[in-house]
Amino acid sequence: MIDFFTDNKNLIIIKGDRMQYRKFGNTWYKVSMLGFGAMRLPMLPDGTVDFDKATEIIRYAIEHGVNFIDSHHFYHNGQSEEAIGRAIKGFPREKLIIQTKIGMYNNYTDQQCWQLLETALKKLDTDYIDFYLTHSLRWETYLKHNKQFMNFTQKAMDQKLIRHRGFSVHDSVENMKKIINTGEFSAMTVQYNLLYRESQEAIALAHERGLGVVVMGPVGGGTFGYPGETLLSWIERKEKSTAALALKFVLSNPDVDVAISGMSTLQQVMENIETVSNFSPLTKDEIKKIDEIFQSRKKLLNLYCTGCRYCMPCPNNVNIPSNFHWYNVAIVYGVEKRAHDGYFALKPEQRASACTGCGRCEEKCPQKIPIREKMKEVAKYFEKK
Repeated sequence: MIDFFTDNKNLIIIKGDRMQYRKFGNTWYKVSMLGFGAMRLPMLPDGTVDFDKATEIIRYAIEHGVNFIDSHHFYHNGQSEEAIGRAIKGFPREKLIIQTKIGMYNNYTDQQCWQLLETALKKLDTDYIDFYLTHSLRWETYLKHNKQFMNFTQKAMDQKLIRHRGFSVHDSVENMKKIINTGEFSAMTVQYNLLYRESQEAIALAHERGLGVVVMGPVGGGTFGYPGETLLSWIERKEKSTAALALKFVLSNPDVDVAISGMSTLQQVMENIETVSNFSPLTKDEIKKIDEIFQSRKKLLNLYCTGCRYCMPCPNNVNIPSNFHWYNVAIVYGVEKRAHDGYFALKPEQRASACTGCGRCEEKCPQKIPIREKMKEVAKYFEKK
């Protein structure tokens, strides 16, 4: 069994590595700044989780100071929680913080809610769950289902099956604020990264109201996990990778408690642990420089697509917003390999090269983008025509 103990700075030391921790909202927990997101575990050819490899990388993370693990009942078709349960055997349960989720938008009955919780406890091989979240909560879902969620979780808390309630969210910032201001939750999991900053106000409010703040997608859904030498050369900062830069950006926000990274290889775990263990926040000047570079690149590109999707649907099935998104990722953010993979993941009829130039999209674009001209640029860039 791994020896966990506390030094005079209240930092848990494991195998000589120094992970950094933050107080989690108004709770008594101290969470590792790096969390393990168990939704991208190593897979076997048949599409099931490779439990041996998953156990290896989760245990390595725990042994080197990661104490926060995030899952969902249906990640990996229900195998994510099982993988965690196998991996945590032998570790002191009280030193680990486990978070999982239920999708109340599925119109579950009370009986189904209890069945999902009981199954999760069994798979996780634990007597309790630290944070139980209502998954992908939107304001309309809150109005329709939250009373049921609160009643169900209160009974579970009374039985000491869960300790705290929380929510994960992909809604508008204003609706995020409404949910935070209900005062009914102890934790929030939200997207925030170099590409997506809109949630920053909600994150600040959640921190102010005493919620523990968990950031998902700190490397942009894997975008900054790709080679990004171009971006690093622009900012003239010595970092081992764009993933390290992206993780440091998120954790430089003092209102963020933990960033969960979906890790599928031991190498990814080791690199992320090194980044956080040696973490020092980016300065305001460094962040300002990064933003100035992105802004100048956007002006150079002259493509101000907001992703509003008013241009859709395209009569020829071209996915206009996705084409512009991957063009932005390449030209503005310098992550060319990821952009190339993303573009060619689109079906041929969805790519920019399939544009017939009918112009119907331009009539609906509030930004007045010359979409037909830009589609030609995108196709030429990616398909080298």
